[in-house]
Amino acid sequence: MKRILPIVIFVFSVLGAFVYVGYVVTDIAGGGVATAGAEGVSPEAGETIFWGKGKCYTCHSIGDEGSAIRCPNLGENNIAALLSLPVGVRAEERAVLRSEQTGKHFSATDYLVESLADPGAYVVDGFKNEMPYVYKPPIGLTPDEVKAVILYLQSQGGEVDVAQIKLPDVILAAQKEEAEPWQPYFAGDPENGMELFFDEESNAGCSRCHTVAENGGKVGPELTTVSGTRSPQYIVESIIQPSEVIASGFESLLIVSKDGRYLTGIKKGEDEQSISLMLDTGEIQKVSKDEIEEVAPQETSVMPSGFADDLTMTEFHDVLAFVLTLDGEQPIGGSGDEDEEDDDEEESADEDSEDVEDDSGDDEESDDEESDDEESDDEDENGRDKGEEG
Repeated sequence: MKRILPIVIFVFSVLGAFVYVGYVVTDIAGGGVATAGAEGVSPEAGETIFWGKGKCYTCHSIGDEGSAIRCPNLGENNIAALLSLPVGVRAEERAVLRSEQTGKHFSATDYLVESLADPGAYVVDGFKNEMPYVYKPPIGLTPDEVKAVILYLQSQGGEVDVAQIKLPDVILAAQKEEAEPWQPYFAGDPENGMELFFDEESNAGCSRCHTVAENGGKVGPELTTVSGTRSPQYIVESIIQPSEVIASGFESLLIVSKDGRYLTGIKKGEDEQSISLMLDTGEIQKVSKDEIEEVAPQETSVMPSGFADDLTMTEFHDVLAFVLTLDGEQPIGGSGDEDEEDDDEEESADEDSEDVEDDSGDDEESDDEESDDEESDDEDENGRDKGEEG
């Protein structure tokens, strides 16, 4: 008994040490909190939505990640003044400004809520009112998902507190609305549309200027996820009337040189010595400021206004059908399900073919066996006959 007791104590001591170390490591790593929180209303869940379903990253950046061409960078960055601060800190300053503008008290969280509920209520200088309503289709975030995104924005340098979030009725009511999905009056073929889109010699040739999944030109906005953030009506209008709404960062500029040359393109860069223009061919041309007589922003898009007129009705709806598949979720062209079905059908056909071959083999073997049986019967009969005759 005296020998066993020290062994028991040693075993329990070792087990206790393992349990304690596991607890400490779990506590340092955040344990299972992050995993559980990512499924509910938490900054972690908001981060997942920001970079996923919400597609916020297609217009915003967080530091060096994402795209800040159309909308402000929401993380800490190198932009001067207030925009260099992370949005959790920036929201405090914005709240003071919105309180002065509206005569109502705004907290930092109130400002963040307003920026999602009514993005056009306050537009940052240098940007346009082009942020979609994230709680409406095609994005369609639920109230809890909106809260999670706000918590994620709070976590960018601010205080995270879900109790401060008071969603307006417009977001709560959107969840109950049952709107019929918009459908064009003529159903196009997305596969034909994809061919027209990427064939630069076709009547469409959209890829000369637009990129989809890293394929295409850079003159116009990237369209890889366009139907996941923009309504079908918006997309149709952008094709028919491209100058009605010009995406930020793609406004055209006219430069008149001192020797009488006219250059029109999209400004891609500027420093003390020159301005860089992207021409409609995709070529970047640097113009020395010493050679410039005048610089004039243009109100027309570099996309030709008669583009839709160059297409037949069928071609237009085929291209539209293809673009409507570009939601960032389904395969490019929206043909993934059909391909899977085709593969399943081919596999099924192969299996049926094998079964037929197996059946055929079995039948042949059966026929051979029957033939052998017949020959055996004949031999028996002949044997009996000969025996009888003998």
